[in-house]
Amino acid sequence: MTGEWQLALLKEEADGARVLACAERSSDYILLETGRVPDAIWVQGFFNDIPPGRTKDDILMFGVEQPDGRLSGLLGMSPGYETATEWYIGLLLICEDERGAGLGHGVLQAVKALAKSAGAERLKLAVLANNPDALRFWEREGFTRVQAASGDGDDDERVVLHLFL
Repeated sequence: MTGEWQLALLKEEADGARVLACAERSSDYILLETGRVPDAIWVQGFFNDIPPGRTKDDILMFGVEQPDGRLSGLLGMSPGYETATEWYIGLLLICEDERGAGLGHGVLQAVKALAKSAGAERLKLAVLANNPDALRFWEREGFTRVQAASGDGDDDERVVLHLFL
């Protein structure tokens, strides 16, 4: 299911430099979301952006790791948020030079399998409304729009989508 890559659980202290290198290869999205190029502060946010009512122990941060140790993408999830049977995908970021070859689809298949095996019934996420490529990706993968929402601490409109497993 994963080809040569694997989902590797990331830790801030050990993997911060790899996360930054991946983020730099994904600067188009990070600029769209934050208006800034990725830096050490962005990496801290990646590891510490925790949904309301949750702790750092409640989130899973993965790298899409290639056999050479390079990260081709980043994935942040919160199992059991907002309900016990939902998994919230906070970020699925595929490096710009890796997009269009099915890696995002493969990662999502791995997420579905992991969530189902843990008893999840639904995946949920929010996409920047001004990111039509991401909206098309998620809808092509079977997610449906639930509602519009504003961002946490910013003025960016988002579209909430979900997928029943």
